[in-house]
Amino acid sequence: MGGFWSERTYLPEHAGYPVFSARYFLYLALFLLIAALAVFLYGRAGPKRKTLLLRIFAWVPLGMEILKTAVLLAQGCYTPNYYPVGFCSLVIYLYPLYVCIPGGKARNVLRCVICAAMLPAGLATLLFPNWIGHYPFLSYFSLHSYVWHTIMIVYPVWTWQTERVPLRLRDLVHAFASVLVLIPVVVLVNSLAGTNYWFLAAPTDNHPLAPLYHAIGPGGYFAILILVGVSVAALSAWLQDLILPRCLGTKAPSDVPGTDA
Repeated sequence: MGGFWSERTYLPEHAGYPVFSARYFLYLALFLLIAALAVFLYGRAGPKRKTLLLRIFAWVPLGMEILKTAVLLAQGCYTPNYYPVGFCSLVIYLYPLYVCIPGGKARNVLRCVICAAMLPAGLATLLFPNWIGHYPFLSYFSLHSYVWHTIMIVYPVWTWQTERVPLRLRDLVHAFASVLVLIPVVVLVNSLAGTNYWFLAAPTDNHPLAPLYHAIGPGGYFAILILVGVSVAALSAWLQDLILPRCLGTKAPSDVPGTDA
């Protein structure tokens, strides 16, 4: 495969550009602008078009994951570190379920996970990307990561623009419980494959909790990581309930995807 498609194994060691460089801020601003434009245009769309966009983009990440897997397999680079187990990979399961499950409690819980957890995760990854040092901007894996995490930001906001209801506390509790139930599965995958999904085994050197890990060990780090994750998601939900309805004008009930007005 040509350089555009090459996985980092086939690229020079520092093929990308540094975090917090001028190029980093330029590309970050570009994709945040794209996200803002997507939200603006979605707000101007009619109910039928909104429904169609939600349905289409619910499956886009899954299509992107299939293409990425094919590219990796073609280069012999599909290692356990590329399994769709990462926290940001949850969108390939959550978004399709969200548009396929009819309105009700399960759908509300899914929306809480999408808004309270996926939106801040996507934003945090765009702000502190781990791929830009390895890939040039105009390369497949770089663009894949930028587009993926931009969708993680945009799609939750679209659900606000469509459903026009706050994230309810009782649904948030069930959402947190649903995500926490997955932790033993991720721990098992990490132990069998030697991976570090969700940073459950240990933080990376530049992770904010790295000093804590070295100070108190893996047990205390694990407990605090879970506490921090739940706290950040709860804070994210509270801020969205406080800010987004005012910014988006989402005060009145609206159509649920799958219905026409």
